Amino acid sequence: MEDLQELYATIDGRGHQALAAHQEEIDPYLTAADDDRRGLSLILHLPAHVSRNINFALQPLKKTGLGLYCYPAADMHITVMDIIGAHSGFYLSADQLARYRQLVAETVTSTPSIDWHLAGLMLSPAAVMVKGYYSSSMVTLRSKLRAYLTQAGLPVHERYTTRTGHVTVARFAQPLPDPQTVVDLMDADHSLAFGDFTSTRADLVIHDWYNHRVQLVDSFAFIEWVGEH
Repeated sequence: MEDLQELYATIDGRGHQALAAHQEEIDPYLTAADDDRRGLSLILHLPAHVSRNINFALQPLKKTGLGLYCYPAADMHITVMDIIGAHSGFYLSADQLARYRQLVAETVTSTPSIDWHLAGLMLSPAAVMVKGYYSSSMVTLRSKLRAYLTQAGLPVHERYTTRTGHVTVARFAQPLPDPQTVVDLMDADHSLAFGDFTSTRADLVIHDWYNHRVQLVDSFAFIEWVGEH
């Protein structure tokens, strides 16, 4: 938990510095009709009460008129791993996809469910995110996935080694005329609690960067766990 708190503080600090210098990172693909980037990811969904709480917290941002892209509730998710980061020209043969599916299934179904506590908004230079804190089975799942995929000779092309449990909830679609307004709203919700829940399933998907265009490959249940994770 302390490691995550330090990591989130580092990310938030970079975001604050970027917006203070008017150097927010604009996503040019948010308004592009021809964004063909796709990738293979293992993701977790949020329960309705959590996405509802997040959406409520985003209302002040939406009302600023600053042109942020706010994720619809249905698109909000937690990334376990970007097995193949979204990029143009993505392609997997039926055999390759079947091999990924089998290995991910074996890994997820031998891993305990994951407990979550989501609390607080933070800034990165490119986005607004919810901070997520997870039980140890999340670390186990990621470690096993990386090891088993490598052992099976299946490529892993993560954009970066994922350690966070964040939910990206808004991106910057255009330069912010008043970055301080965003900073102030984030600071006001720095420790706002969004809810606790347990992830009992994980979805293997082919999707875009924003989890808006999604092809479900399969959904897998974690094993039941009695007691503390």
